[in-house]
Amino acid sequence: MRRFCCVFVAVCFWAFAAIAGAYGLTPEDVYPQEISSEDIQREAIAYIDETMAALGDVRRYTIETVHIPRALRAPEGDITFQAKTPNGLRFWGNTAVYMDILVDGAPFRQVKCQFKMHVFDRVAVAARPLVPGQPLQAGDFRFEEQEVGTKGAKYMGENDVIVGKVLSRSLSIGMPILRAMLKMPDILQAGSPVTLISKVNGVEVKMEGVALEPGHEGEIIRVRNTASRKILRGRILDEFTVEIVRK
Repeated sequence: MRRFCCVFVAVCFWAFAAIAGAYGLTPEDVYPQEISSEDIQREAIAYIDETMAALGDVRRYTIETVHIPRALRAPEGDITFQAKTPNGLRFWGNTAVYMDILVDGAPFRQVKCQFKMHVFDRVAVAARPLVPGQPLQAGDFRFEEQEVGTKGAKYMGENDVIVGKVLSRSLSIGMPILRAMLKMPDILQAGSPVTLISKVNGVEVKMEGVALEPGHEGEIIRVRNTASRKILRGRILDEFTVEIVRK
């Protein structure tokens, strides 16, 4: 029904313009109001701001204008705008904002705007050269604002736990610390003697074993039962204990 109304109104405006032209009226006579590019741009950006606020996204962002339609003329009446982003806000590529222009509440024309959004956040970066395997301390990193786009989740922020974790690779000063680079420090090394715990039908059995690879708390590693020489898989509970994992 709405589509029919839009088409009907557009046809009426076109017919009115054609009739006016036949009587020697100028476009300014037919469409006395001008809608500037600045008006369209302002309304579109306001819609983006409102959408970001509704999403609860408090990160700093800037909006780069890629394309704004040229000024257009409209009939006499109250001009209002209705904006929409069918593809949502994009933090990569372009965000398309479609602006429905209404005159006295009736659809008059739709125009398309294009923007590029730049989203920033404070992320952890190396404060000095860092090497893998060494537990991080507070002085090893600092927080800087960087553009993160859609990849914000891969960075470490001010609310993330970093101290005590170790890196899997070396970092130079200023390089960001990513989640994928961090893990808890190993509390077992290959060859460490451990107590193996096996639970079967509510009965707990303990036996001596040896870790066959390093690992941190909660990690699953290979272990060997000292008595049977059987190789098993177990979850590290602490630096002395591994719980056998059943398939």
